[in-house]
Amino acid sequence: MKVILKDNNTYILSCARDEEIMSELKKFAEKNNIKAASFSIIGASKEVELAWYDVDIKEYTTKVFKEKLEILSMLGSIGIMNGDIIVHSHGVFSNKKMQTMGGHVNKVVVAAACEIILQKLKGTIKREYSKEIGLNLMEE
Repeated sequence: MKVILKDNNTYILSCARDEEIMSELKKFAEKNNIKAASFSIIGASKEVELAWYDVDIKEYTTKVFKEKLEILSMLGSIGIMNGDIIVHSHGVFSNKKMQTMGGHVNKVVVAAACEIILQKLKGTIKREYSKEIGLNLMEE
């Protein structure tokens, strides 16, 4: 991942072919001491792992797409849980037939290009595990 432009607390970032976006965002946040941020992403991918959460049984169902997909929109946040960076994102992707799929994003491997707008925020977004919901939720 490389920085294309930095303007105050806004970063324009780019991931290269074969880079995995979620892990690159985590490394970037660690390197730049980012404890709170929001981001949006567009681009092209060649492998995506999405998940859907069933609140009733507190389990994710995952599906891997090993095909060329447009990254139509990925939105997310960066925060901290137990001292570790947490990158949380949901996304919508499109295949060759212009069919879309989306969900919680676990993994995205870049096929050609990836453009990220990341807004670093002051303070810290803290996450804690909720037994009731079964997820790592934002807390005050």
